[in-house]
Amino acid sequence: MLTADAPRAVHIRSLDPFDFLERSASIYRDKIAVIDGETRRTYPEFLDRVKRLAAALQARGIRAGERVAVLAPNVTSILEATFAVPLAGGILCALNTRLNPGEIDYILGNCGASLLIYDTELAPLVERLETNVARIASGAANDEYEAAIAVADPAALVRREVNEDDTISINYTSGTTGKPKAAMYTYRGAYINALSEVFHANLRPESVYLWTLPMFHCNGWCFPWAVTAASATHVCLRKVEAARVVDA
Repeated sequence: MLTADAPRAVHIRSLDPFDFLERSASIYRDKIAVIDGETRRTYPEFLDRVKRLAAALQARGIRAGERVAVLAPNVTSILEATFAVPLAGGILCALNTRLNPGEIDYILGNCGASLLIYDTELAPLVERLETNVARIASGAANDEYEAAIAVADPAALVRREVNEDDTISINYTSGTTGKPKAAMYTYRGAYINALSEVFHANLRPESVYLWTLPMFHCNGWCFPWAVTAASATHVCLRKVEAARVVDA
C-alpha cells in the first residue's frame, strides 16, 4: 500500500502554472513577453523579475499559505504578482479596484492578508483603509516595488514542492447582494483552466493579448497564465479608454 510518506512516482508532477513561464522563457529567449507603456520585457526578463519578486516577498516574511493582496490596474505589478506570490508560497488575493474602502477592509480581514501591494494611482483609496497591513507601493517616484525587485536575490528563493490541490488564489465577489464572498482556486484548477483558455481563444506564440479584462476579476479568467502558456505577448493597459485601446 502506498503511504503518505512514500516517494512520489518519477513520472508524476503536480500541475503548477509557474511552469508555463519557465517553459516560455526557456524556449523564447528573445520574445517580447510584456509591453507596459514604453517598457518592453522579454520572457527571460519576465521570469527574472518574477523570481526576484518572489524572493523579495520571502525576505519580507511571506511564508507558505500566507495571503498577499494586490490592488492595481492592469499593469506590470499585478501580472508579475500573479506568478510571484504563489512562487513564494503565498496565496494571491487580487482586489477589485472599484470597491470602496470598507469593502476592501472587509476582504483584507476576511482573507487574512499579510501584505498589500498597491499601485500609487490608488493611493487615495489605500490611505482610507483601516486595516493594519504591511504595504508595498508601486509606481511612485520612490518606487518601493521596483526597489525591492532590484535588490532581491533570486538565488535566495526557497522553492517549495507544490501540491496541486493547494490554494493558489482567493477571489472575491463584488458584494452586490451582501458581503463579498470568496472562492478559492487550486493550482490544478488554474493550470487546467489556463490550457482551456489557450484552446478556446486559439492563443499562439504570435498572439498579442491586450489587457482590457481586469486581472483582479477571477484572476483575469486565468489569462495571465494562459497567455504565458502560449508564449504570447501581454499588453498592459492602465485604463480602458477608447483612445488608449486604439493606441495599443
